[in-house]
Amino acid sequence: MIFLKKLFNLAKIILITFIFSLVIDFFLGSKILKYFDDYFAKSQFYERLVRIDHPIYHHTLRANIQYTNNVSFLGTYELCTNNHGFKSKCNEVVDKNFEFAFIGDSFTEGTPIEYEESFVGIFTEASGYKTANLGIVSYSPKIYLSKINYLIDEGFNFDHVVVFIDISDFYDDTNFYSIDESLKVTEKYSKKKNLKRRKFLRNNFPLTNFYMFVLKKYKFKSEEDKELSVNENPVFTDKVNLKAKWTYSKEDRMEKYDLGIKDGNQIMVSHMEKLYEILSQNNIKLSLAVYPWPHQLKNDVVNSIHVKIWQEFCKNKCENFINYFPIFFDEMNNSSFLETYKKNYFKNDPHFNKIGHKVLANKLIEIFK
Repeated sequence: MIFLKKLFNLAKIILITFIFSLVIDFFLGSKILKYFDDYFAKSQFYERLVRIDHPIYHHTLRANIQYTNNVSFLGTYELCTNNHGFKSKCNEVVDKNFEFAFIGDSFTEGTPIEYEESFVGIFTEASGYKTANLGIVSYSPKIYLSKINYLIDEGFNFDHVVVFIDISDFYDDTNFYSIDESLKVTEKYSKKKNLKRRKFLRNNFPLTNFYMFVLKKYKFKSEEDKELSVNENPVFTDKVNLKAKWTYSKEDRMEKYDLGIKDGNQIMVSHMEKLYEILSQNNIKLSLAVYPWPHQLKNDVVNSIHVKIWQEFCKNKCENFINYFPIFFDEMNNSSFLETYKKNYFKNDPHFNKIGHKVLANKLIEIFK
């Protein structure tokens, strides 16, 4: 009986402490996180505070960040943004006028390498053009359209927009995102995912949300440290394999895809046509680039459906259609898939390494010099 009473008192203390901490978090959580911002930026768990929701185009990066210990495939790297929240050199402050803007997903953002070694950074340094890197992880055509339109409305000026269409854009655009007539992007199946409740908790209890993320990230990191492969052949995650396979699928409908290949691409093209119209109305040039994942090198052909779709789209619309497929296929044909993969991509991942980014940058420099 005494033991149960002590246990009850302990539970009561824990409950009161928890409620008290939530009250503090509700009123002071954001201020506490801001106060310790410089400290968190040196940790490996700062990503939760760096990648934030956006009310119009779904998600973005915080402005004026200097994340010194961002986890990479080969250690860590420094992620910095300018005063607009675009990945850039550290401590960069710029106005809203740009000669070039690049937009795409994680490949364009340049994960997981520093800005100066990404293709946007290399191109900017070599060309001398004033550029904006608008690319961020998990972007796709719906967000390209929404973000560019939003930035133009906010007074940003671009002479030339270059869209890097990724292999994963098809899956992300059709499975994850919805866009309304006002060009606001939201997530599909939001009720099923409890997004409204999750966003309420994230916005109103930021400190609790952050340390829950830390616990989750720590657990994931511990499991991630296990070696995926002991040999040279790449081993990709199931999600990566799923997103890659549509270009060489023999069937129009694929398991775990919301739409068939034909319908999904028609929707993506329609959003890109809308983007083209907005750019034309504002006298902004459009170019488009395509590039292969390792999966395409191994399973697809140089004249991939991904290439055909966007090459056709570009007729009478694009200043340049930049096709990187022949560069990497030629290299593979002159050596081997494994040698080309190891040279240009990160191990067990479809993203380009520093050498791969140089290949992308060199062609841009050649075209736009």
